[in-house]
Amino acid sequence: SIFSQAFEKIPLEKKTREVSFVLKKEQFKASFGVTNESRRPKIIFNGKTNFTYHSIYQDSQLEFEIFSNPKLDFSYLVINNYLEITMGADIYLIDKNYQFVYLGHLPIGAYNRIGNEKMNYNSILPYLSIFYTKEKTYFSFEVPFLVVNPGEITEQIIESSKLHYTLIDKTLKQN
Repeated sequence: SIFSQAFEKIPLEKKTREVSFVLKKEQFKASFGVTNESRRPKIIFNGKTNFTYHSIYQDSQLEFEIFSNPKLDFSYLVINNYLEITMGADIYLIDKNYQFVYLGHLPIGAYNRIGNEKMNYNSILPYLSIFYTKEKTYFSFEVPFLVVNPGEITEQIIESSKLHYTLIDKTLKQN
């Protein structure tokens, strides 16, 4: 039998430029800001350990979710970059010592309509599901359509059932 565990989003307490959360009984605070030199957005995570995420896009908006499972000693931080359309999401492992380890970039977005808006390339965060087995971790998407490589020449819209990602030995792979 395969040992399988689902990751759930942990609750985030959002204020204007700050988000607080508890991860495995440790209190963290995430502050949104902009770097002085490049004027690119950043998120500074403070808690048991400190970590700063710097966006590669100058005027992007950042949002994040943390996925955790109480039976496992690691979690995932997923940060979405939004620049008029989503530019995809970066995935970090938060290990048992609360160190943030970059795993890779998900070059995808949800191709959907939010409210009465027209179809657009939106954040994948509300639709992301993460499942862990002893062999690999699966990243799948609960939305009918995805945009792959948003804003790039190779951009394409596909059914979400035709794409998932796996993580094996800290290597993220598109399947």
